[in-house]
Amino acid sequence: MINNTIILLIHYYDPEERNHPLLKNIIKNWCGIYLPFNLYFGEPLQKIFSKAIIYDYLKREAEIGIRAVNEEIIDLVKKERPKYALWAAWQYDVLPSTLAAIRKEGTIVVGCFFDDEWRFDNYSKWWVPYLDYCVSHSIDAVPRYRELGARAIHAPLNTGIVVDVDWSNLKERYDISFVGSRIVGRDQWINELKKRNIPVHVFGEGWGGKGYISFEEMQDIFKSSKINLNFSGTYFRTLGIKGRIFEVCLAGGFLLTEYVPGLENYFEIDKEIVCFRNNDELIDKIGYYLSHDEERRAIAQAGWQRATGEYTSFHTVARVFSQIEQDLMTRGEKNEYRPPKLKMPFLARMIPSQYHFQWARTLMEESYQGGLWKDSLALSLSYNPFNIWAWYYRVVSFLPSFIRPALFRLYSATEKLPRALYYGLGSVPYLKKILQQSLVKKVILYLRM
Repeated sequence: MINNTIILLIHYYDPEERNHPLLKNIIKNWCGIYLPFNLYFGEPLQKIFSKAIIYDYLKREAEIGIRAVNEEIIDLVKKERPKYALWAAWQYDVLPSTLAAIRKEGTIVVGCFFDDEWRFDNYSKWWVPYLDYCVSHSIDAVPRYRELGARAIHAPLNTGIVVDVDWSNLKERYDISFVGSRIVGRDQWINELKKRNIPVHVFGEGWGGKGYISFEEMQDIFKSSKINLNFSGTYFRTLGIKGRIFEVCLAGGFLLTEYVPGLENYFEIDKEIVCFRNNDELIDKIGYYLSHDEERRAIAQAGWQRATGEYTSFHTVARVFSQIEQDLMTRGEKNEYRPPKLKMPFLARMIPSQYHFQWARTLMEESYQGGLWKDSLALSLSYNPFNIWAWYYRVVSFLPSFIRPALFRLYSATEKLPRALYYGLGSVPYLKKILQQSLVKKVILYLRM
């Protein structure tokens, strides 16, 4: 145990927040709140440190607004004098100036980053100057962090928690299942299975049926499926090692995953997990393992043993802080490290501008807590003074309250148009290639497709 205090800055997993009058809009469009971060980070830290304080910045922002949240974080650091502040970086709620203020107090700030296969250039790298350590689940991103002067650590984040499995009495309710929201790429794999008359149970938003499922339901599906599929494509069709790989194995499920380079660093392929690279290989391996029960179950059990021994969230978090503690012993614990500052280009600034605008918009539409929207709108325009929709809502704020709902509905109708065009054009092969171009991707990200 590390005899020090740590503050965890995180947005918690709470299914009820998906129906919160304010948070439901932020969560749906901006925060992939499908994982129990209290289990993935909170509980491990409580075992590793003598004192772990958990601060839910997202829910707190809904209560007091973004300015007060950041002031509260700084006050908490001044009061508790923690050795570390661990920030689970997802969006822009914790401000760069707040991270800088925490470091001035002598606290070592560690940022954990997700989806760096596609988020490094448009999100993660801009935070490097405000952090002492950057932790990324993407091994390819680590040297890119270091090129910017960061102290970078690789760790497979969001690995999960162990599910007890009675290997002598497995209850398999599904032949083939996939858990995950419907995005371009995944539906192509699923459609190919359907074309070949291979039934697959699909769970998640966008597929019809129940839609979103809870974490507990997800674990049960993994545990009770003969074959659990995983597709390695990210939001913009790059490949990445998904947390789902570890979650399936920790639940005792048999994993058939799209291959991504580096996967063999974690599991022994064909002995602990099984991979495919194309449609034909996927079809062949589904047929083979559905008809070879003993071999399939042996692989699932081997994967479960490997995962429970090395890849629980406790293992991952403990390894990260072991590396940091060793590094601090080598370098000395004075908090003097300062990576060089980066100039954020206009296109990159459009994204945080849009994020803060969505907070302001929702606060205003819900008439939530008086004037909390003002700080969010000011932040939006500070990032992008040309955000026409932020100015639109600024003008609407001066109008009589009975006029505003119609103007809010006008924005909502306009907002849906780019998304519809994207998915419509994405079905045309030639246009699909254009949509995957780097600049187009960044613009799409700004529009939150």
